[in-house]
Amino acid sequence: MQRTGDTIATSFWDGTAWQPAGSVTVDFPTTHVGLYALAAQSGAAHTAAFDYVAVQAAEGADQVPDGTFTLAGPGDARYLVATDDGLALDDERPATTVALAATAVDGAEGTSPVTLAVGDRPVVVSGASRLSLGPAGADATALRLTDAGGGTVWLRSAADPERYAGVRASDGALVLGPRDAATKLTITPATSADHEITVDLAGERTEMSDELYGIFYEDINYAADGGLYAELVRNRSFEFTSQDNGSFTGLTAWSAANRGGATATTQVVNDAGRLNATNRNYLNLTTTGAGAGVRNAGYNTGLFVEEGESYDFSVWARSATAQTVTVRVEDAAGTTAYATGQVAVDGSDAWKKYDVTLTATGTTNAGRLALLSGAAGTLALDQVSLFPQDTWVGPVNGKSVLRKDLAEKIDALDPQFLRFPGGCVTNVGTFRTYEESGFTDRRRTYQWKETIGPVEERATNWNFWGYNQSYGIGYLEYFLLAEDLGATPLPVVSVGANGCGSTIPEMKDPAQIQRWVDDTVDLVEFANGDVTTEWGAVRAELGHPEPFGLKYLGLGNEENTKTFEANFPAFRDAVAAAYPDVQIISNSGPDDTGQRFDELWEFNREQDVDLVDEHYYNDPQWFLENDERYDSYDREGPHVFLGEYASRGNTFANALSEAAFMTGLERNSDVVRLASYAPLLANESYVQWSPDAIWFDNDESWGSVNYYVQQLFSANAGDEVVPSTHSGPAPADATLDGGVFLSTWNTAAQYDNVRVTDNASGEVIFADDFESGASQWEPQSGTWAAQDGAYVQSATNVTDARSIVAGAYAKDWSSYTLELDARKTSGAEGFLVGFAAGGPNDYYWWNLGGWNNSRQALQRASGGSANEVQAVENHSIEAGQPYHVKVVVEGSTIELYLDGELQMSYEQPSTKSLYQVVTRDDDTGDVVVKVVNPTATAARTQVHVEGAEEIADQATVTEMVGAPSDTNTKADPERVVPVERTLTGVGEEFSYEFPAHSITFVRLHASEAAPELDLAVEVTPRCLAGTAYVAVRATNGEDVPVTLTLATPFGQKAFADVAPGKNAYQSFAARATSAPAGTATVTGTATLDGEQVTSTVDVAYDALDCG
Repeated sequence: MQRTGDTIATSFWDGTAWQPAGSVTVDFPTTHVGLYALAAQSGAAHTAAFDYVAVQAAEGADQVPDGTFTLAGPGDARYLVATDDGLALDDERPATTVALAATAVDGAEGTSPVTLAVGDRPVVVSGASRLSLGPAGADATALRLTDAGGGTVWLRSAADPERYAGVRASDGALVLGPRDAATKLTITPATSADHEITVDLAGERTEMSDELYGIFYEDINYAADGGLYAELVRNRSFEFTSQDNGSFTGLTAWSAANRGGATATTQVVNDAGRLNATNRNYLNLTTTGAGAGVRNAGYNTGLFVEEGESYDFSVWARSATAQTVTVRVEDAAGTTAYATGQVAVDGSDAWKKYDVTLTATGTTNAGRLALLSGAAGTLALDQVSLFPQDTWVGPVNGKSVLRKDLAEKIDALDPQFLRFPGGCVTNVGTFRTYEESGFTDRRRTYQWKETIGPVEERATNWNFWGYNQSYGIGYLEYFLLAEDLGATPLPVVSVGANGCGSTIPEMKDPAQIQRWVDDTVDLVEFANGDVTTEWGAVRAELGHPEPFGLKYLGLGNEENTKTFEANFPAFRDAVAAAYPDVQIISNSGPDDTGQRFDELWEFNREQDVDLVDEHYYNDPQWFLENDERYDSYDREGPHVFLGEYASRGNTFANALSEAAFMTGLERNSDVVRLASYAPLLANESYVQWSPDAIWFDNDESWGSVNYYVQQLFSANAGDEVVPSTHSGPAPADATLDGGVFLSTWNTAAQYDNVRVTDNASGEVIFADDFESGASQWEPQSGTWAAQDGAYVQSATNVTDARSIVAGAYAKDWSSYTLELDARKTSGAEGFLVGFAAGGPNDYYWWNLGGWNNSRQALQRASGGSANEVQAVENHSIEAGQPYHVKVVVEGSTIELYLDGELQMSYEQPSTKSLYQVVTRDDDTGDVVVKVVNPTATAARTQVHVEGAEEIADQATVTEMVGAPSDTNTKADPERVVPVERTLTGVGEEFSYEFPAHSITFVRLHASEAAPELDLAVEVTPRCLAGTAYVAVRATNGEDVPVTLTLATPFGQKAFADVAPGKNAYQSFAARATSAPAGTATVTGTATLDGEQVTSTVDVAYDALDCG
């Protein structure tokens, strides 16, 4: 691959010479090169081998940055700081960004040297090599910022270009030295703007949901088997079939092991000799002698065992030949054993369970589990298991079946609810039980009764996401997990309407519906019934006599068919009649808007449900533009459960957009009562959906930046929303700059008379009638040609068959009218008319005849696939009929006309320069100011706290700061994580710089009241011999001596070191026959916890007349 200018050419080596393969013109800089291996999602593994990788490029050009900027280092020590000793890189962010300005100076030919300064202080070389800030007016050192590739630069001396800036290991100082010690730096803009945030503690507060943040667990991306379920053996009961996945067989992950001259033959058997009725398959292992056997490869690269750790092996086996079976965890070659054990099979030819504990003598993440026979003959095996003893221990239920590191990461989210088991896993499939199907149906909808009881009797099933479910984590395990997490269990059950694009017939038979209704009511009894009920007794038999306290139940998931509305009332009515305290959660389908969304919301209001489950996966821009989504929701209607949401990526830019949106969730948590990011887990070797919160392989796990955002908000949720306002730079106007394009989706069509007119001047800025060909167009996909004065796309099997106006993505058209004629010739749908196109994944298009020619929609892509923003239902495009299409773009407004009639009008929302919400914690009295800055400009912010009693001088700041592209990975698992530090000098007024691309929580603490001494004071006016007296008695209630001073208007007296429990007494004479009303004062001083404390008690007394 070679780039020359804007052309990238590819070639391949045919054994003797390089042969051209193709070329493309691009308009982006080359910053990285990479190697990729691609495969279809068939589930089959493959190997791609690469060898001899080399990159050759000319030395980079010098850079002269515009505006102010900072330099970021690699790794943890990424922040440029300025100390008295000089410039350095540090792992702690400075309170104010070190903002450099570059000024070009003269230099040698081919170079572009600069001087750098921070304000009026120039960057100089002090001593022999230290980069420092000189005093104002000092001569700056000429330097060069040379492109180092990958978006980085070298900082080097202009006078001596072989001296490069590197980081001194002892203190992070930037010093000049040889190139091999240099550090690659990243130029990051460092602009700032002024903002204000006002917090009104005296204003009316909104009570927050105490269950706002929870988790959604679905078995997707191998989240259960091969993930949270700690079982190390894959396909342990030989139940995998091609119905689960086209590549699966009963021997998936298993292979014969021939040893010592003995050979092994394996056969998966389904006959009357099986272990039990629901576990249909078992393995017949036939060997010619001792030592041969069978091996299991586990998940990912193999089994992970760790030296010194113990593992519980078990197997159900039967054989007519008594023998000792050797169990080994070994390497792939079978030559190194990491753990060994033996089980003695008794020769009774009856199924029995055998177990042994293995202790690892070494560590590997690529192990194989080998079962080696002890004699020639046939050995039947089933339910082969190897479980680590070191699993997660829950605080309530103790040792679990859950992988420790994954459960710990889930627990660290402090979830307030657990939604399970899906998702599409919940509501896609057939509706018979395994037994009802004659033990043949492998596409059953999730049925909770099939997932409880002994694991060897749980009927395995397909998984909607293309693999197998062992149900090792079943309903009991879900309830136990919720209890151990301190989370409310929130199960979701099907009502017989298939969702998620499934075409499996839905449940419409009344008897079958009633059976499912009964099972749903039984589920609530299983969770909440006492031990005298049928299903409460089952729960008790399974080891948990105490009810689980179920209070939420989800009925359905993302249904798009009317069967949902038909079936739902029967389920709702039955649960409400039997358990009126259980809150019913319905749903609004898979979209955030549209006719079906509106229909379901109206249906849910009519059904008087408690909550409506909304789901949406949108681009980051959508989340930034929709933080006020719930501001206008009806406070009296059903509450919202945001059960699934994510911004389609695991970069910090995605996390920023989600955090900005979450400020709106908190502000509206009187409406949004529950919210959960999705999906939760992903095994990096088996990914069906991305992004995800927690990533893992067979021995390690790491949280995405999105995970840490969820953790940060959950840990700081608060009890009340405090009124707050923000003022700052107005957000940039939402403009619709870009060019236009034409496309179709599995449809052939012809376009003609394309014209773009400037709205202000009326000038035609683009026109094509295709009479002279299509030279103004650049086809991207599909089959395009100018034919008979029209532009024809003839392929009917291409999705997004796109052709763009030449240079469309670089156009700055922003106020224009696009008109064209269109005619469908054949195919499934209609037309795609693109505009405001700034890139291949940055555009709007009008989708006419989409969704199998059933509707039209305005869709927007902002860095990803196109999301629907507005739609017209029940609309189709007729083949052969001419249509005139007009799109009017004016500022941020779009109007769409078809044959002269307005179809849709849309105003693109704008984003904010800063997102904020303020909450208060009742227990601590802390006020948390939560600010998200998704922009590249730091926000110098004056914070005003009104109505506060007293605020402590020190606040706790927790922040996440990073580049938008930063991602937590296995190699760098904590690239961006929350960092906590102390901020001093806060109060009712303080300033703070919220960094560019940051999430910051400033926790303001209430001032601690000064300690007071425990003093009891009595004051008694009295008459003695016609003279007025005021008697004062002070008692020391402390455990340490107290020095007391008693004072009245008639004198004072001190008493040193009055012992605990003792008192000081003095009667003061007025020297008159009367005394006016007054005050006696007692002052006490003592040392408490090493600190001197002084307290004063004033006691008023009445006037006295002794005459």
